[in-house]
Amino acid sequence: MMQGEIIATGTELITGQVADCNTHYAARRLFEAGLEVARFTTVGDKGPLIREVLEQAMSRSQFIIITGGLGPTEDDVTLPAAALALDRRLVVHDGLLDRIKRCLGARQIPWEERYAGLALIPEGAQLLDPGGMACGFAVKHEEVRLYFLPGVPQEMRSLFDGFVLPNLVAWAQPEEYWVRRTLRLFGISEGQLQGVICRRPEFQQGVTVGYYPHFPETHLSLTLRGKDRAVLNASLDRLTAALGAEVGEALLGPEEATLEELVGRLLRTGGLTVAVAESCTGGLIGDRLTNVPGSSDYFLGGVVSYSNEAKHDLLKVPPEVLAQKGAVSPETAGDMARGVREVFHADIGLAVTGIAGPSGGSPAKPVGTVYIGLADTEGEDVWHYQFYGNRTEIKTLTAQTALDRLRRKLKT
Repeated sequence: MMQGEIIATGTELITGQVADCNTHYAARRLFEAGLEVARFTTVGDKGPLIREVLEQAMSRSQFIIITGGLGPTEDDVTLPAAALALDRRLVVHDGLLDRIKRCLGARQIPWEERYAGLALIPEGAQLLDPGGMACGFAVKHEEVRLYFLPGVPQEMRSLFDGFVLPNLVAWAQPEEYWVRRTLRLFGISEGQLQGVICRRPEFQQGVTVGYYPHFPETHLSLTLRGKDRAVLNASLDRLTAALGAEVGEALLGPEEATLEELVGRLLRTGGLTVAVAESCTGGLIGDRLTNVPGSSDYFLGGVVSYSNEAKHDLLKVPPEVLAQKGAVSPETAGDMARGVREVFHADIGLAVTGIAGPSGGSPAKPVGTVYIGLADTEGEDVWHYQFYGNRTEIKTLTAQTALDRLRRKLKT
C-alpha cells in the first residue's frame, strides 16, 4: 500500500515555542481521503539535518509533505537542504520574482536582496499558488512526490487543500476511505462512556473507537473504512443515534459548534432572553456567551457579584440569607438567579456561586463546592456540585456546567 510521511521544520517547533498544527491538519485530511501516513518527523532549522531527513524519507515513502523554512530569513534553510537532497540547482522563477516585487511595492516595503530568495525553487519543480508571495512547490523525484509548503498555517492549509490533497488523491486513487466522526459529550466520564460502548453491539462491528479527553468535555471518535462514503456516513448516523439513546443529553452532538453556540441557537429558536449572575466564575459565562456573533439577540447582560454586598445591592439577595446560609448556598444561588432575571427583565436568569479555591473551603463546604441556579417563569431550580481540580479548572467546569444546565432546560 502506498504510504507517505510529513516533515515539519522549524526550531520553534522542537523547542516548544510554537505548536505544530500543520502536521495535525495534514494528517487528518489525508486520513479522511484514504491516504496512509506512516511517519511524522519534526526537525530544527539545520540544513544538514533536514537534508538527511529528506533523503531517508525518499528511500521509504511514496509521497512526502514538508512544511516550513521557505522564508527569506537566515534560519529558513529548507530550500538549500532540499536542493542538495534532490541534487538539483535552485533557480529563480521570474514570474514569482516580479509578483514579489509588486506585492512589496503595494505594501510600501523597500526591496532587499534577501527577498529574492522567496523566488527560488528547485530546477524542474512546479510552483504552487503563484498569485502571492507565500508559495510552495511540488517536485517529482524518481517515483517519489514531494510537496514543500510554507509554515504559516493559513498559507499551508490553502495550498494543501487547493493543490496537494487533490493531486495526491488523483494520483493514488485510493480504493477505500476512512470516515471518522467525533462526538462531543459532557456530563459523562470516560469510564462510563466505555461501559456504554461495550454494551452496544453496534460498536463491535468494524468500528474503531477512540476516547479523547478534551477538558471539560469528552470526545469520542468513531471510524469506519469502506468504498462508499454515503454508506459509511449512514452507518455513523445510526451509531450516533444508538449512543444518544444511551447517554441522552450528555451527547452535545457531532457538530463543531461550541456549547455556547448550541445554547444561543436554542435561545434564538425559542425567542428567549437570558441574563447571568456570576460569583466564582468572575464573568466567564458572560464572556463565553458573548463570544458568539449575534448574541445580543438573546443575551441581555450580566452581573459579577463577587462580594456579599454586590449580591445584596445588585441582586437583592436578602442579608439574612447571606448571614445564615452563606454566599455559597442553594438559597443564595436561587436568589441570584431570580434577582438577575428581574434586573434585566430577562426570560431566564442563570447564576453561579461557589468556592474555586485554593483557599476558602471548610469541612462543610470544601473547595469545589458550587451551586447553580436557574430562574424562569416556572420558578427556580438549583443544583449542587462538587468539582475537583485547580482554581482555573473549577471555574471552567462551573461555567461549562451552568451553560449545559441552561441547554438542557431549553430542550425540555
